[in-house]
Amino acid sequence: MVSLKEKYEIKEELGDGTYGVVYRAINLSTNEEVAYKKLKKQKDEEGVSSSTLREISLLRELQHVNIIRLVEVINTVKGMSLVFEYAPQDLKKIIDDTNGGKGLDNEIIKVWFLYFYFI
Repeated sequence: MVSLKEKYEIKEELGDGTYGVVYRAINLSTNEEVAYKKLKKQKDEEGVSSSTLREISLLRELQHVNIIRLVEVINTVKGMSLVFEYAPQDLKKIIDDTNGGKGLDNEIIKVWFLYFYFI
């Protein structure tokens, strides 16, 4: 069995949120850049949270160019991690940086809805 340190090289921390810490990493066997999300244990739940199970279930089923790809789920004695394809920006950052920090205006939202409707 290959250890996590033999499989992925952590490069930098990208963010720390409610459910986990996300790192930019390199898959050492494929040289693919990935986002490595180390899940935090939730105080009020035993085992894996229901929101994490929903995220995993949905991402395993959904295969689309506009949906981030779940590469691997890693479950160890120390906890669970999710490996995603790497994206240089996330939707929250794009929204926060748009329109001088005011977020998306209604015209941009309409354009995106039309785009996704016809794709």
